[in-house]
Amino acid sequence: MLENQAPRIIIKDQTRDSQIWHDISYRPTDIIVASAYKTGTTLTQQIINLIVHGSDNFESIHLFSPWVETLFAPIKVSLEKIEALPDRRILKTHLPFEALPYNREWKYIYLARDGRDIGLSLYNHINSYLDEIKNFPKDFTKFWDEWLETGEPCLYPLLEHIHSWWQFKHLPNLMLLHYDTIINHKSEVVDKIASFIGADLTPEIKQLVLDKSSLAYMKANWEKFQPPNLFKPKTFINKGVNGRWKGILFPEQIDRYEKLLAAKLEPECAAWVKNGGFIVY
Repeated sequence: MLENQAPRIIIKDQTRDSQIWHDISYRPTDIIVASAYKTGTTLTQQIINLIVHGSDNFESIHLFSPWVETLFAPIKVSLEKIEALPDRRILKTHLPFEALPYNREWKYIYLARDGRDIGLSLYNHINSYLDEIKNFPKDFTKFWDEWLETGEPCLYPLLEHIHSWWQFKHLPNLMLLHYDTIINHKSEVVDKIASFIGADLTPEIKQLVLDKSSLAYMKANWEKFQPPNLFKPKTFINKGVNGRWKGILFPEQIDRYEKLLAAKLEPECAAWVKNGGFIVY
């Protein structure tokens, strides 16, 4: 039985309907990969998939490891297809913690990243849509100001989303991972994920994980990892590096970001978002 912690919240907007989570049948082996956006979600799904299943013999990771609550037609997966997925299911969400069912046997992995890297990655991501968004700023610094304060056009602000999950960092079945740590310490991250989800990791499987979660591999096999009919070809897996905002954001914009970090996140959380590293409790 699902242990729905009260209060749970319902989120329904143009892109998401959280209520589908409460219709999914319970499997104690489920793994939940959560993030706000642009934090290496697809990369982490691939790492977990390779650890668990030992191959990426799928047509699209977005069908094999679906974004459960999405209402985007090209990647929306029916409840019937979610129920038909093989064990272990790897389910993706962009919901805050309070909008998800909580079960002690599920494994939750939450991903974060420096907001300045997220902002630039999100800007490039939106510019890659096949259908141009009306009135979308042509200049990143103009996009940055509105997005940082409101989360637009993603409907929810980043720092509040991170705070939602950080509050529950003490839970033994929740792992917090930072994108910088994943890309710079991948071998150790793979070991920690395997241990966290209780999976055996042979040297052969670990090498497979490292090879097939590389940026080069995922870019070369982009059709497996890019959502169909949403983006220009070969754009979803992009640069995969941090720090490209340097020299683009103005000093006053960086200062505003620093002040918001301090105002909206606990000092330890703010330091983690900026610097990465493993969180252990």
